[in-house]
Amino acid sequence: MTKRVLVYIALGIGAIILQKFLDDFASIESVSPQLILLFVIFLSLREGQLFGMGGAFLLGLVNDSLVTHFLGYTSFVGVVAGFIAGFFYKESEVELAAKTFNYAWISAITLFLSEVAALPLIASGELNYFYAFVKFTLGTTLYTSVFAMIIVFVSGRRSRYV
Repeated sequence: MTKRVLVYIALGIGAIILQKFLDDFASIESVSPQLILLFVIFLSLREGQLFGMGGAFLLGLVNDSLVTHFLGYTSFVGVVAGFIAGFFYKESEVELAAKTFNYAWISAITLFLSEVAALPLIASGELNYFYAFVKFTLGTTLYTSVFAMIIVFVSGRRSRYV
């Protein structure tokens, strides 16, 4: 278990670094893919709801300490994503966590619901909530789902289920 936790810590740090890189170079109209949330969803599908929520909280605090927006936003969205994705956890299918198309669908559903939960925080400065919903909730969900599909294609090539 200790070795797996160390691997998850290394992957989490890698997700934060890659997230910062994509925030700078791959954002479209201030919408960027949420790789940290994809990692949290993977954690929840692999280890369960509680582990995913704890990992999301810690990753969110580290991420929020590195950026300029307020502390706790990424932790909140991550904990919500870990909570939702934990409902799809099946102990018998742990090895298939990111190898089937179910990961992409679970990611899209989880991302959408967690972004809806964070919409009052995102749209607090916007005059038009519908615009904020379309731009940040739907835009982030679609953009991040593309990256979830890439993960499925790359990791699923070795699987007999894809």
